[in-house]
Amino acid sequence: MNIDEHKLPTGGQHYSARNKIPNIHEFVAQLDKEKRERDAAIEAEDKQHNKIERHAQKQPSDESKDHIPSKKERKKTKTVRDPVTGKDVEIEDPKDDFEDVVENPQISIPNQNLGKEATISTSSKQSGEEYRHAQDVTAPPDPVEPGSTSDVPIHSEKTNVTFFKTPSVSYEPMFEHLERRANLLCAGIFFSIVIVGKFFGGALYGLVPLGFCVASGVFLWVKDLITQGRNTEWSSEQERGETATVNLVPESVEWMNTALGIMWNLINPEMFAGVADTLEDVMVASVPGVIENVRVADISQGSNPLRILSLRALPDHHVKDIKDEAHKQNQKNTDPNELAAMEQAGSFYNLEASVAYHAKPSGADVSSKARNMGMQLIFYLGVRGLFGVPLPIWVELQGLVATARIRLQLTPEPPFLKTLTFTLMGIPKVQAGCTPMIEKGVNILNLPLISNFVNWAIGTAASMYVAPKSMTLDLSKMLQGDDIKKETLALGLLFIRIHKAVGLSKQDRRGSEGGGSDPYITVA
Repeated sequence: MNIDEHKLPTGGQHYSARNKIPNIHEFVAQLDKEKRERDAAIEAEDKQHNKIERHAQKQPSDESKDHIPSKKERKKTKTVRDPVTGKDVEIEDPKDDFEDVVENPQISIPNQNLGKEATISTSSKQSGEEYRHAQDVTAPPDPVEPGSTSDVPIHSEKTNVTFFKTPSVSYEPMFEHLERRANLLCAGIFFSIVIVGKFFGGALYGLVPLGFCVASGVFLWVKDLITQGRNTEWSSEQERGETATVNLVPESVEWMNTALGIMWNLINPEMFAGVADTLEDVMVASVPGVIENVRVADISQGSNPLRILSLRALPDHHVKDIKDEAHKQNQKNTDPNELAAMEQAGSFYNLEASVAYHAKPSGADVSSKARNMGMQLIFYLGVRGLFGVPLPIWVELQGLVATARIRLQLTPEPPFLKTLTFTLMGIPKVQAGCTPMIEKGVNILNLPLISNFVNWAIGTAASMYVAPKSMTLDLSKMLQGDDIKKETLALGLLFIRIHKAVGLSKQDRRGSEGGGSDPYITVA
């Protein structure tokens, strides 16, 4: 076994020539490359399957024919090394609707526990291997034995939820129909203005911007109307979900969501400073020429917490030679005393968590926007290196669906947690909304240009931690409250000497004859 194949890249390292700042263009190019490789593999497999099938059809009917392998359904997955368990796993970017998984969480329960007919079940009379197999094929994730489990909504009588469900009506089909009609209407308005204006002698350089502005105004108005309707519908569902109390279902994590909701407001926003720095680096490296600079001025988790959908424990399948290689690397890069402490604390706990987030309806006032997770961006419009006009924008996280694997290292000394390593199982599905920091701002995220830039920037930053990449946090220092890195770590000293400056305006009457300019340099 080649040890080099099991070296796992980690996130959170310093930027350098080898570890470059993520760029949206490079991220999109990498996604296109992976898609082409998947398509090529599927095409090669289809050709091989068709070749075997044609060969079998040519054989006489009285002879035994070659076995034709079943055509496997290929998904948009890729195989990577899981830094948590040390096994090769297939990951896929989540495609679930964040609003649906938050509003209608489900749990997979064996039919045996529901009193339904089951194709396979567990029993105390089974041998250890039979019991392990039966439990494995009836537990998520897929594939599971057909007819052995049922997906039960958490908010239902099957899971002993002690509340009365309020009747609700879904207007989603009407919203989709209205959105399709709005697209056709905007296209009709644009071409009507251009064609009719040209017929009456108008110039295209004036008609095209006019048609675009009018069509964009109608499109943004319809999108705002649909958003208000969805927020109203979501608000009623949110009130119903908050009254639910789940009991007698061991796999449920409703108790953890309740605890998370209490602790969410106690979290120090400074803990998200690293996330803000990463997003800022990605956007600065990807902005077009009309934007001089981008800065993350503030970031807040709000009062609306994440929702944990499911948790499950994972086995530790790190092979011996990988541990030996890690031990050799630690001997080179770690203090002997710290290495001895790490070797003694060798117990690990692995788990997988799926989370979702949906923003609460917010209005034009600041207090309603502060309830949701978001950050303040400042775009400096102008020419890079010359001047920039600041444009403050509030970015609100509207939805999130993600699956992460976590590896906790336990220690016998308080606080009993040494390190935490996490990795994302696919690029999270994220949707954010951008509103100018004015009294009544329009959600300009509905325009494709800004929408793509913000969401691609978040996706590019998240890709730094997608398996096989990972990030390790020292929980022992964080929980004890000392040696926490709250600001960017300085790696060196930059010495600047001014040799000559010409054309500087005089700012001081004293000093040299006629006053001096008092020149200085600002480095950011």
